[in-house]
This record gives sequence, structure tokens and C-alpha cells, in this order.
Amino acid sequence: MTYDEIKTKVAEYLNRTDLTSQMDMFIDLTESDINKVIKHQDLIKRANAVAETQYTQLPSDWSRVINVELNTSDHTTLLQQSTESLDLKRTSIDNVSGRPEYFAITDNAIELCPTPDTNYELQLTYYANIPELSSTNTTNVVSDKFPDVYIYGCCKHASVFLMEDERVGMFQTLFDKALEEVRLQQERASFGVGSLIPRRKKYGKAKKQTYYFKN
Repeated sequence: MTYDEIKTKVAEYLNRTDLTSQMDMFIDLTESDINKVIKHQDLIKRANAVAETQYTQLPSDWSRVINVELNTSDHTTLLQQSTESLDLKRTSIDNVSGRPEYFAITDNAIELCPTPDTNYELQLTYYANIPELSSTNTTNVVSDKFPDVYIYGCCKHASVFLMEDERVGMFQTLFDKALEEVRLQQERASFGVGSLIPRRKKYGKAKKQTYYFKN
């Protein structure tokens, strides 16, 4: 469903024709809600950057980090820490520079520890925010595959704007249900490869069957 089609459908759901100037606001608010919840496989991206200082800026569209690794011959994966834990590790090594082993997310940047002693290429795998809908960017993965998320989200925010309290709860429920369906679809896509088969325990006391994925 396109940007214009969403606006038309929302107006039909609300039975209102006087909200044209507010539609972009409803869409923006809905996209903010979506980005807090949806982590879809089609939003996974990779980006490379050269790290030469303690901080390396994250991509402008990042939402959640999946993995950070040094793009070297052994592709070393860096371990994520909280900012506090990273500070403790930095203190424990007297802030000596070296090959990074840990990272934390600090103010839209990747903070590395130890601080790089030379240039290292980082490979970042992350979930991106959905591209914002507009007159020039008329579709994205959510509007294409899950248009009901946009429709119910916009109707919810429109009902808040119109102070129609009795409709806010209804559209919130529909919006939450649509988001849950996206989550379940992603879950099925993530674990749908192969089939589960039982593996029999041979020794010791009988226990529940253990399952593993067959390639």
C-alpha cells in the first residue's frame, strides 16, 4: 500500500475528510511506534567503517545493533558491554590502547575498548529504522507487507488528536494485534529452516527428548 493509499484508507476508516493536513503527523507518530517494536529481517543491514579512535559513529538509520566484528582475517566478534562495564574494563587496563575486544553503544556511536592502536575496519550488522513514507518515498517494507500496521496506527493517533477516547482503545488493540502478527511472521521466518526431529538419549536416566535442527 502506498503513502497516498494509506492516507485515503485512514480517512475512510475515520469517516473524516478534514484531516488532510494532519495525516503526515499521524504517519510520523506511527512510524515512531513501529521503529520501537518491529525488527524485521528485511530491515537487517550491514555497514563497514574504519575505527581509529575510541568512538565510531553509527549509521543514521540504525535502530538496534545485532553484531560488531573486526573485518580482519579471523573476523573477531566484539563483545557488547554496558557503558559502565566498558568503563571498568578501560580502567582495569589503565586505558592502554590496543586491538578492540569490547564495545558499547554510547550517544549514537560505537565505543570501543581498548581504544584502537591503529586503524581497524569494523563490520556492523544492525536493524535499520523503516524508511519514512512521503510523497517521494511512497512505500517501505511495512507498508508493502503489513499495511494494516500503518492504518491502525494512524487511526489510533488520529483518535487521540480528535479526543475520541472510545475509539483510541479499539485502534490501539488492532494496532497491537497487527504488530504481534509481524513479530510472529518474523519468528517463523527465523526458525522455519529445516524441521525438528527427536534425538534419543542413550545413557543415564530417561529424560525428555532433546530436539535439534536438521539441515
